[in-house]
Amino acid sequence: MHLSPSPSIQMTDYHSRRLGLSFASVGAHLGWVYLGNELVFEFGQTENEENIRSKVADSIGIWIRNVSYLDPKSILTFSERGKELELFLVRLPEGEVPVFVLVLLEKGMELATRNWEDLSNQVLTFCATGISLREKNILDFETITEPIRKRMEKAFSGEIKTGVIAFFHLQDLSPFFKPMGVIKSQEILREVTATLHKETRDNEFNFQLNPRSYFLFCPGETLDGANNRFGSLYFPSKHLILDYKLKIFSIDAEVLADDAKFSSIFLENF
Repeated sequence: MHLSPSPSIQMTDYHSRRLGLSFASVGAHLGWVYLGNELVFEFGQTENEENIRSKVADSIGIWIRNVSYLDPKSILTFSERGKELELFLVRLPEGEVPVFVLVLLEKGMELATRNWEDLSNQVLTFCATGISLREKNILDFETITEPIRKRMEKAFSGEIKTGVIAFFHLQDLSPFFKPMGVIKSQEILREVTATLHKETRDNEFNFQLNPRSYFLFCPGETLDGANNRFGSLYFPSKHLILDYKLKIFSIDAEVLADDAKFSSIFLENF
């Protein structure tokens, strides 16, 4: 089984093999995973690799803007070694960072919605556990921060003109992923998110940058108010109480308008 994870998404052999087996289980001759516009995982091989890479390079900007979640699109057909093959694209429900999967199947073969969803879960687990070990300069921060900036600008369009961003940087969870397995690893991440959801008020929103970094945007909140709210917050998960570092930043329209200031907040706390 040919597997090739990207060097920039340092992944354990366990998660790489789990994802490879997921592609094999749906009959894929080839399976590629894109995080943003970066190819982070390759399963299988094909003589038409360059044609596929060219297709992705020409189209990924359009896919990011227009392709809906879990709606497979046929994007390429060709013959190889006496077989008619068809390449499908599916976008996964990832949040703010685009995640795309390419799956090469024998022509006429279709994947049921349940199979797409199962494959989706394996891919997102791979990306989530791998992102926690990535170098900061690998991610396309504009892809992450631009939708966040627009939501914050909308929050400041009325009477409220200032607020805070609270960053929660958790302890490294990657040592737990391999012994606990995929399902329980996902449960840890869901419990962390659920804790933040409980703390999020109606006019606020939270976002997961990766398994270690989460933030909560609080329009109208002050530094003192945020410290009182979050200073004693804890993240229970199974039999663990997860350790974390908390950083709180003031934000206003001036910071949002300055690309360098705004991006640096996220880059420094990724």
